[in-house]
Amino acid sequence: MEALVFSAFVSLLLAYKAYLTFDYRRVRFARYFILLMLCMAEWTVFYAGEIGFIGADAKFLCTRLSYPGNALLSVLWFLFAAEYCDTGRNFIRRFEKFFFIEPVLSVLAVATNSLHWLYYSGYTIETFGGIPIILFEHGPLFRVLYVYSFSLSMLGIFFFVRRFISASPALKPQLGVLTTGALLPILGNLLYVKDIGPFAFIDPTAFSFAFGGLIFLWGTGKHEFLNLVPIARENVIDTMNDGYIVVDADGSIADINNAALELIGKSRKSALGNSLNGVFGRHDDFFSDQWQEGSFSGEISINKGSKAMFFNVNVSPVLFENRVEGRLIMIRDVTEAYLYREALEQVNRKINLMSSITRHDILNQVNVLSGYTELLSEMLPPDVKKDLRLEGYLKNLKKCIETIHSQSIFTRDYQDLGVVAPVWQSVRNMAIDAASSFSNAGVEFFIQEGDMEVHADPLFQKAFHNLLDSALSHGKNVSRISVSFRENGEKAVIEVLDNGVGVPSEMKESIFEKSAENNTGLGLFFMKDVSSITGMEIKETGIEGEGARFEITVPPGNWRLAGPDTEIEPGSWF
Repeated sequence: MEALVFSAFVSLLLAYKAYLTFDYRRVRFARYFILLMLCMAEWTVFYAGEIGFIGADAKFLCTRLSYPGNALLSVLWFLFAAEYCDTGRNFIRRFEKFFFIEPVLSVLAVATNSLHWLYYSGYTIETFGGIPIILFEHGPLFRVLYVYSFSLSMLGIFFFVRRFISASPALKPQLGVLTTGALLPILGNLLYVKDIGPFAFIDPTAFSFAFGGLIFLWGTGKHEFLNLVPIARENVIDTMNDGYIVVDADGSIADINNAALELIGKSRKSALGNSLNGVFGRHDDFFSDQWQEGSFSGEISINKGSKAMFFNVNVSPVLFENRVEGRLIMIRDVTEAYLYREALEQVNRKINLMSSITRHDILNQVNVLSGYTELLSEMLPPDVKKDLRLEGYLKNLKKCIETIHSQSIFTRDYQDLGVVAPVWQSVRNMAIDAASSFSNAGVEFFIQEGDMEVHADPLFQKAFHNLLDSALSHGKNVSRISVSFRENGEKAVIEVLDNGVGVPSEMKESIFEKSAENNTGLGLFFMKDVSSITGMEIKETGIEGEGARFEITVPPGNWRLAGPDTEIEPGSWF
């Protein structure tokens, strides 16, 4: 009897553990597990009373009181197994209430047995070990209802065995714990029903539940079967908009959510166990070419009727003890974003085309205006040309024409900014190419040896040329320019230094702004915007009177040495 009371205590402890672990109102299998443990505790307590009491009336009362828990065990175990193993979930939920008809009939049959004697056809009281024991003779109704209960119990076992066979090594221990813990009571009940040996007097089912409860309790600590299960399976994974597919090491689908099923146009039954190749068809090469890599991603398109849909696919390994046991595939529908991107690119192409045509027409008119201005200057009488006011007018007119021309050229470069993806570019080669453009300017260039590459917009090279041009144009008497680069922690710094007049402290920020008044700032403004596309920053840190120093800071991940053996070394004059 003490073992039965202990079994009831273990069952209550497991019910409390499940209550603390899960939101049982939303997680169905937790609800069934808690009820299963409570029914087990109720039955074992009253069965202990049936054995422990001496009087026949007290024993019969305990028998009747124990039967609600006894009758519900097989149904609750079946429902728990179906939910936990995700087997026939929709069908079982639809007819859930019908499964409880048999327990209700069993309780009523036991309570009214003295009126019909169909459940128990008779009984005797015999002494076993000095304790009076009631031995019931099973009637026809007992046999019918017992077959139903036994069938549900075995189905629950079958669900776990099938899940155990297909489960990954990480889940096998917890599934083994549940299967073993459930088999013991069923075996004990069979021994009692078949009147085998001493079990003809004592029903070992309750004692088997005590051992099963201990196994469950051990499993919660050793294998955490109440924690490792996908508790968010129903409330998160199946309601996600993103497709979720788990495949085993052989490429067969082990789990899939509703979003992925809708995507591939298959039912869960036909998808599970099917190969990934059979599901994605023509995208087989996308997975097979990169399957040996750890993680990879890409974009695929799938035709659904006459409509093309685009998806971003991310594949990551499922590891167990440093072994790849399968793959997790996440599929996100990016059709809307793809269409927006296509529409935006088309709009940009149209705008750029319109800008090109407009700019071409403006430049043509500027050239015509410039030509007429030169002709006008030449045709003026000598005495008129000496008029200071007219000379000032013509000078301002030419300056306006030059400004319109230079800004039109600037917009031609600026319209392509950010259109093409960033690429890796050699800092040394970029500096040499830019310096070559000023080979006749009487300036010495110092380019550092070694090499470093930066991940930048393709227009970065032109922007770098503009930076050197700005140094020559505004530095006054610049005769030497050096280009160097260095590591600065996780970042890198590209430095352009000249020996000109430098930049006043009050202008160190404004020189990077677009200024149209005196046609200055366009080159540095362009350089700043091109650099910012990949997170680079440029600032002027020189001392006025000693020369300008422009420092371009490159963020981590956007710079690298040009080769595995490359070192940043002192350079030479170019």
